[in-house]
Amino acid sequence: MKKIMYPLLLLAVSLILPAESALVLTEEMAVSMALEQNTSLKSGRLDLESSEEAKKNSWNAFLPDFSVSGGIARSEEFLTENSYLDGDSWSVNGKIGASLTLNSAAALGVNTKKLSYETQSLYYESVEEQLMMNVRKQFYYLLANKENLELKKKNLDLAEKRYEQENTNFTNGLSSELTVLEARNSFESLRPSYTNTKTSYETQLMSFRNLLGLDLEQKIEVNGSLDVSILDLDVSSLIGTYLARRLDVQSSVKSLELQENILSVTKVATLTPSLMLSGDWSANAGDLGDIDWSDALTVSLMISLPLNGFIPGSVEKLNMNDADRDVEKARLSLQSTLDGAEQNIRTLVMQLEGSGENIKITELSVELAQKTFERTESAFKLGTREILDVEAAQNKLLSANQDLLQSRYNYLSGLLDLEYALNATTDEIIGGKS
Repeated sequence: MKKIMYPLLLLAVSLILPAESALVLTEEMAVSMALEQNTSLKSGRLDLESSEEAKKNSWNAFLPDFSVSGGIARSEEFLTENSYLDGDSWSVNGKIGASLTLNSAAALGVNTKKLSYETQSLYYESVEEQLMMNVRKQFYYLLANKENLELKKKNLDLAEKRYEQENTNFTNGLSSELTVLEARNSFESLRPSYTNTKTSYETQLMSFRNLLGLDLEQKIEVNGSLDVSILDLDVSSLIGTYLARRLDVQSSVKSLELQENILSVTKVATLTPSLMLSGDWSANAGDLGDIDWSDALTVSLMISLPLNGFIPGSVEKLNMNDADRDVEKARLSLQSTLDGAEQNIRTLVMQLEGSGENIKITELSVELAQKTFERTESAFKLGTREILDVEAAQNKLLSANQDLLQSRYNYLSGLLDLEYALNATTDEIIGGKS
């Protein structure tokens, strides 16, 4: 019910909400919008529907070929006179026919369509999962940049407040003109960076609107958190539990099954006999002036055995050899996919562990930078520190907070990569479910 109602609610909001009002998006709302409105996904859905339709109607391989024909003809004397053509020279005829060729390959062909649908279904699922991952990554990226913008705004406000305070002190004879100029220079030097960051953030929001299929003039805000829970992961357990569940591994397995089925179809169609059933009923009248109908029913049953497949070097024999090699290539591709998948999982876990360590380090750096800034600012007010010392401490605090944001984003992004690589949610990974 949630999957049905959520897109309808989002559609209603997008239609009712005026473009000048900001649409506040959560992570799940953004994902639902992308799944509902992304054009690439819609195109993939159409391909999947075509494949599903072919699978559901695969029984038509056993449907006879029906045909019906009819016509009318007129004959006239051309070079001779008093010929046998007497009376009305119009004639009419009609025919109804049906034919069916039965071979074991037809039954295998039904399985081919089933495997083709399953392969297409896995591909669609992969595209869908990639889209969800990209939307979540961009959502986190926007959250990180939004916080970065807020940090720079806070940094700018502090510099402006310091400048105003020093200007007041100078007016009251408590500060030198040089200190005022340094404070103003510090404030003014931060403004371009803040403006550039704000412009970049607005550009990212516009790209995100495009990804979600929203009007580019529709204002949006992202609402979420970059809080991270660092996981304790056992890479060997993850590989043993989720390797076969990966979408690329499943696709490679299905491709191997499909190639094996194609090989079977090729061999059966080339080397086994076919049973051909046909039936025709025809009727004709030779003189429309004095209609005298005649009809005939013909039923035939034939068995045909192709022989070219037994001849070395024939086209049929070469086709079977090619199909056999395609099976071997699919088997090698599966092994390569398994090896690459294991390496991918190990790499992602190592990167996550590194990102987790960076979070702990940058959290400590922020704590130390905050204390250093506070004490430096207090010392400056007492006259034991210069304004440049305060500026340096403030910049270090900003840099430490930015490093922490980047570390948290890297961890969340890496976790999304791991979820996609294992075809599992974080809850499943933590719970060890398969």
